[in-house]
Amino acid sequence: MVKRKLGYVGLGMMGGGMASHLVASGYDVAVHDLRDEAVQVLQEKGATGVNTPRAVAEQSEVVISSLPTPQAVEQVALGPDGIVSGLSAGQVYIDMSSIDPDTTRRVGRAIAEKGGHMLDVPVGKGPADAARGGLTLMIGGDADVVASVQDVLDTLGDEQFYCGELGMGVTTKLVNNLVSCSVATLLGEAFAMGAAAGLDVDVLWDVMSNTAANSSHLQGSFKRRALVRNFEPYFKLRLSHKDLGLAAQMAASLGATNLMGAAAYQIQTIAMGMGLGDEDQTASIKVAEKTAGTEVRSEKCER
Repeated sequence: MVKRKLGYVGLGMMGGGMASHLVASGYDVAVHDLRDEAVQVLQEKGATGVNTPRAVAEQSEVVISSLPTPQAVEQVALGPDGIVSGLSAGQVYIDMSSIDPDTTRRVGRAIAEKGGHMLDVPVGKGPADAARGGLTLMIGGDADVVASVQDVLDTLGDEQFYCGELGMGVTTKLVNNLVSCSVATLLGEAFAMGAAAGLDVDVLWDVMSNTAANSSHLQGSFKRRALVRNFEPYFKLRLSHKDLGLAAQMAASLGATNLMGAAAYQIQTIAMGMGLGDEDQTASIKVAEKTAGTEVRSEKCER
């Protein structure tokens, strides 16, 4: 059976992996990115490169995007030569970016005015999972529209959660990342404090691994990155900082407390000021290290 034509806009660490997996899964995929080299990589894998988001929409039954900020989503969807300008009635737009629900719903209204449908489907996990179709999907939008593109969603994610109407997918992602990004920041403070107090970092890691202080960040990003001084990005600090900022905005709009998240956001703001935005989010440990006058390094994890 010939699979439907797809379009993909945004070929970064996550979007590039997802688009590559769609091509490998037999879909005819038109792609666009501001970086010519990113488009070239996908063309070499069998995708068709096009010049604008509008052209992606004109050539596709389902359009997908993965973009870094709300502003980027608005520009790609609503700007000149944007997705909306090339959309036809009945088409589906799946935005997989981590943005705010207000932007999602604003774009969704413009899509609906053209007779199209929008889903917001931010993701969990990382680039390697994107490239193999093993992402966690947080899905917002009309359930019937979800069913109409289930083949695409199944190709991209092996864990899927329907979160509710349009905007609830990104809302779920922001609440999730409020916790995840704050935990990563807190671990940096904890290890820097422990090292400054003279604790053996490896013993501290062992203890925390066997108590309620354990977490996937402790076993993953800290063991493989921060504690061995490897800050190659799995999840860039600038994206973590962006998500904590969006969570703070959402909390303020709801009148909800955000004390812990706000503290993590401020630490990451300092890290951004130190020029660490393109490093892994665990690089926020450098803020705590600078304050404590120490450097955290594990001999055990390096082995």
